[in-house]
Amino acid sequence: MTLTSTEQNYLAVQRHGRLATVAPDGTPQNKPVGFRYNAGLGTIDIYGFEMAASAKFRNIQVNPDVAFVVDDVVSEGASGVRFLEIRGSAEAVSEPAPPEAHLSTRIIRIHPRRVIGWNVDPDRPGLHTRDVAVSGRNATGGDQR
Repeated sequence: MTLTSTEQNYLAVQRHGRLATVAPDGTPQNKPVGFRYNAGLGTIDIYGFEMAASAKFRNIQVNPDVAFVVDDVVSEGASGVRFLEIRGSAEAVSEPAPPEAHLSTRIIRIHPRRVIGWNVDPDRPGLHTRDVAVSGRNATGGDQR
């Protein structure tokens, strides 16, 4: 499991996120995207219209390092802000059936390497970071305040 149940629950109620990629010339790009957490693979799957024609799709084929952020504001002040940032490696893949008929079968699949959250877990408010296990290795890292 790459994301905790609390992180998965947070993503399950969010509709959109932002995907940051890097163009071949080094220019950063940040775009709003639709997504789903793929529990079977432990990945974030980014869907869209005509995905293969998008700059973000081309970008990840040259530089697979990405950052994906989902955030919301539930009340006033810093304590009311929540976010989950997932840094990882992306790949371009084909899905036989997208979640909605109007979406492309080409998707961006993010394999998380680092998870950073702010106020996502109501029992543990504040900033929490951790590395995700890759290829069977144990996760390292921990809380950083």
